[in-house]
Amino acid sequence: MRRFVMLVLAVFVSSGAAGQAPCPSRLYVSGFFSTVHVFDACTGAFVRDLDGHAHLDGAMAVRLGPDRRIYAVSEETATILRYRNDTLAWDGAYVNTPPGSGPTGLAFDAVGNAWVAAFDQDNIRRYAPDGTAIDVPVAANPQQLNGPDNGMAFAGGQLYIPGYFSNNVVRHDPASGQTSVHIAAGTAGLFHTRAVLPIADGSGLFITSEGSGRLLRHTFATGETVQLGGAFALPTGIDYAPDGNLFVVDGDAVVRVNPATGAKLGTFIAAGTAGLNAPVFLAVIPSAPIPEGSATVVEYYHQAFDHYFITLAPDEIAALDSGAFTGWARTGFTFRAWTFAAPGTSPVCRFYLPPATGDSHFYSADPAECDRVRAGNPTFADEGTRFYIALPDPATGVCPAGTSPVYRFWNRRSGDTNHRYTTSLQVARQMLARNYTPEGYGPGPYFPIMCEVR
Repeated sequence: MRRFVMLVLAVFVSSGAAGQAPCPSRLYVSGFFSTVHVFDACTGAFVRDLDGHAHLDGAMAVRLGPDRRIYAVSEETATILRYRNDTLAWDGAYVNTPPGSGPTGLAFDAVGNAWVAAFDQDNIRRYAPDGTAIDVPVAANPQQLNGPDNGMAFAGGQLYIPGYFSNNVVRHDPASGQTSVHIAAGTAGLFHTRAVLPIADGSGLFITSEGSGRLLRHTFATGETVQLGGAFALPTGIDYAPDGNLFVVDGDAVVRVNPATGAKLGTFIAAGTAGLNAPVFLAVIPSAPIPEGSATVVEYYHQAFDHYFITLAPDEIAALDSGAFTGWARTGFTFRAWTFAAPGTSPVCRFYLPPATGDSHFYSADPAECDRVRAGNPTFADEGTRFYIALPDPATGVCPAGTSPVYRFWNRRSGDTNHRYTTSLQVARQMLARNYTPEGYGPGPYFPIMCEVR
């Protein structure tokens, strides 16, 4: 584990002009000793913390995934976590990496696989979109790559990996499987490499060299690597700002930088803002607005019954949260659905199963399934349409564009029937491990049953 230097500076938040249009992006700044802090990428206004230490500890890379969710690396728990991009709600763990791996970097390839840098094991692991481990395409070789860090990124189909202790940049070609040193240690003062950022026109890379306090630019065509601008204080994270300039972590602050000259254009996020502590990574990610007419479906759990329940009805949520129905507590998981019959959606029926068959509720977005339940179970109370949601393709299980899978699992207890509905891959894996039956469409292994608003 490398040592982190903390500086004590003043607090400052830049402000935007009155009447300014909503910013299309958020700025995520990872504080290793705090959390991932979310800011307006146009004004610098603090939005919220992404999560607390109960889930996120030792914040590292933050990326937008192929499913349009936010993925954050928690180095201290060796976990990749997943969050909604609209509400920023936690959506469980995507991957639990091997103990002692020290995950830092995260990058997604063109087919949606996740590449994870294991800082403490000097390798790169690859995971499928559902979180299944695929392989270790970049094996440990400390002489070549020592301490792969959080600013790992793809450019032109090649994976570029900053070597923190090897003081270099390593390139991996997924097509050939070949790994080589792309920029040698010490080039243009390269020392303790932290991040690589593809230049917008595809001509090369920006590189942060924490140990030498330099911002470097590497040109693919010539192989030349040069220093940009003057000295920085522990430069780590780097990304493009919405206005085309760069954001660079400079010590414990975030500054704006001219990408052509490397000149600093002023402080954007001051050190210590919103509790930011030891920033090590930043990312600018387009925001997903909350669709008008959608609402949050909240999940609850009753430990004594071992039952799950979901609802978006405000009166039910208020009653459950207030304890009017004793024993129920929020799990922290949610998904979003429509409150009206939006185009491309299907009405979701709800049935109450009396105590003899479960004292539970059943939901379906398939009108034919609703009809079958209605006809075959006369003792079930038909509670009508509760919300609207999209359906997956019945053959492939693929959700329509702009939506994400919701999975349904049955507890297989005929006299105590209960179902769980979730978007979380972590929950899906847990339910399979508990011998719950997945119910839905497509080839599996989880079989989506509905498709939430995204």
